[in-house]
Amino acid sequence: MTIRLTKPEDIYRFEWPSNPVISPDGKQVIYEKTKACEKENDYNTQLFLANIEGKTDQQLTINGKSNTQPIWSPNGNTVAYLSHRSYGSQIWLLSLDSKQERCLTKFKYGISSIIWSPNRDMIYGLVPVAQNKEVEVFNENISEAEAIDEINARNKQWHEGSKRYNKLYYKNDGIGLQTPHTRQLVSINVKTGEFEQLTNRPHHISEPTISPDGKYIAFTSSNDGESGLYGKNIYTIPAHGGEEKLVYPKSNAHSPSFSPDGKWIAYFSYYYNQIQLQLIPADGGEVKHLSKQYHDTLGDMIFTDMRFLKSPLKPQWSKNGQYVFCLGTREGRNEIVRFTVDDTDGRGRIVIGGDRTIFHFSYNGDQTFVIAYSSCEHPGKIAVVNVKNNTGYHYIKREPTEEFSIPEEPSLFTNEVRIDDCNDAYLSEVKVVKPEVFSYRSEDKWQIQGFVLKPANFEEGKKYPVLLDIHGGPHSSFGYTYFHQMQLFSAQGFAVVYLNPRGTSGFGEDFTNAVCGDYGGKDMIDLFNGLNEALRRFDFLDKNKVAVNGISYGGFMVNWLITHTDQFFAAVSEGCISNWISMYGTSDIAPEFMDVEFQGKTDVVSLWKRSPLAYVENVNTPLLLLHNESDLRCPIEQAEQFYSHIKRKGGEVQFVRIPNSSHALLQIGKPTLRIQRLEAMLEFVTSQLQESLSKGSLAIHE
Repeated sequence: MTIRLTKPEDIYRFEWPSNPVISPDGKQVIYEKTKACEKENDYNTQLFLANIEGKTDQQLTINGKSNTQPIWSPNGNTVAYLSHRSYGSQIWLLSLDSKQERCLTKFKYGISSIIWSPNRDMIYGLVPVAQNKEVEVFNENISEAEAIDEINARNKQWHEGSKRYNKLYYKNDGIGLQTPHTRQLVSINVKTGEFEQLTNRPHHISEPTISPDGKYIAFTSSNDGESGLYGKNIYTIPAHGGEEKLVYPKSNAHSPSFSPDGKWIAYFSYYYNQIQLQLIPADGGEVKHLSKQYHDTLGDMIFTDMRFLKSPLKPQWSKNGQYVFCLGTREGRNEIVRFTVDDTDGRGRIVIGGDRTIFHFSYNGDQTFVIAYSSCEHPGKIAVVNVKNNTGYHYIKREPTEEFSIPEEPSLFTNEVRIDDCNDAYLSEVKVVKPEVFSYRSEDKWQIQGFVLKPANFEEGKKYPVLLDIHGGPHSSFGYTYFHQMQLFSAQGFAVVYLNPRGTSGFGEDFTNAVCGDYGGKDMIDLFNGLNEALRRFDFLDKNKVAVNGISYGGFMVNWLITHTDQFFAAVSEGCISNWISMYGTSDIAPEFMDVEFQGKTDVVSLWKRSPLAYVENVNTPLLLLHNESDLRCPIEQAEQFYSHIKRKGGEVQFVRIPNSSHALLQIGKPTLRIQRLEAMLEFVTSQLQESLSKGSLAIHE
């Protein structure tokens, strides 16, 4: 077979596996697989069942285009999941013996976040309920077509009507303006379909979890109904309904998880941009800090265009209650970290790692893990890993000035069992380039991590144009994961340099928080130093042909860079920020996010000083502004302002507006729009490269 190069439309070839769930007997795994569908211009997510030994792999669902969040019945004979195939998002039940499916619920506004009682035929979930009203359901005899018509008519009425708000946070990127409904906890009888509304809170409930004896449910909710960007309070309620109890009063918690004996609740807590693992007695009381000496970032912070859905992960307990496991981002890798409940040093132990990005895992409470992960050369796969108590190594804190101790890390395991075949056919026909990792010293003698991706048709002795790519966040991280966009530029003859400047997660608490109050300061110096080090170290990089690209925070940084240097022959600024003053009043997560990121200095003078728009007269670099019209995170007015000012002064700028797309187009936008985005970037950068050849050398920033 002839090996070809990456193309934009390869989006239709990828398979994104996620959310593996081990059966109660530990012998089987259910997982989700998502594909982009060219004909429907949408995505299709189906459930698959695999033997834990990797000997069988069968598709469980074929109907509907969205089948997600599978959960096992306690006896392992039935699987419940959410499907949009009819009546909106509803619970469906699948018998593994008969393979028969049936719709359990018909809630008018759907249901989410389902959990199965460990000892009852009862499922719990969250249902949107209108203020001061009860749960609404479709008429028992309504047809699917009539239900769809009713949903469409209701949505049309909502979108076309006026809306009134009295809260600071009233919109969500990817969702839109908030409706006058709050998510309430509901129980559903699996046999009869009868349901009961258990709560009537004035504010949304999130992340329900049930105690091992089935008697209590814990959930998160806020007291004031505001954003919850940095967590919420934890409550418990009897599983049959009754009085709620405030267990954790601080508004910085998320992802609660009961211990096997039901006496403790593990959860994550936000302390600004650092996430910690903590325990609290299930009845409330003194908090126990499990990760106090783990200074990297708990969670999945790796930045990529290859994850369709990021499913939040709760802390997962061992059956004996001695250990709690969670994901940690460290030096561009996502690892599984074990914390000991009675351990006083709180360092954690890396039990599953390697040069890869684990983005989801399921644990049987003993020695078996099923992990979903990607690597630089593979978009996504699922494997079974067996871990012994002495496996791995203790986490050791690394200061920002210290060298990286492990430039290439083994996976720790040679006995991993693959249980899927996702992306194997695609990878057999396309050339994938593995990046080279390097490090360099920057401001304050801090060590910074960088990656260089060679052109796909690299030849020794030749020089190649360079694309400097800047990640979003700023607290996400580039890492050991597949990135379609970068492989595409490599296929077009570019070398891609991508860096993890200060502000990036996974390099220590001080490193992550160093950008706060200093946007466009030392983070910019890190980028320049990294680019210059790459140009010095890799002789195939053409220092006179360097372009820059970035999204979100990366878009801010592109705007900031081109107001401070003329080094680049082209710039692509996507989902950008140009004016922090207007951003403070228009973003769905500001002002809370900006109060943290600017350390409370959000007065007009301070914000304008850090705004690229304040220096727009300095822009001479040809610029492509690419922005999604439904972006509520970094609203499109940010690009509009920058575009208008550059255009007014006669600058070279183009503006691509992408309709019906949120800030997350990169991962979940309509496939055709994702392809058009990539094509627009490629066309602009390659055309500007041709023009720059006749303009002479470009200056290198020192």
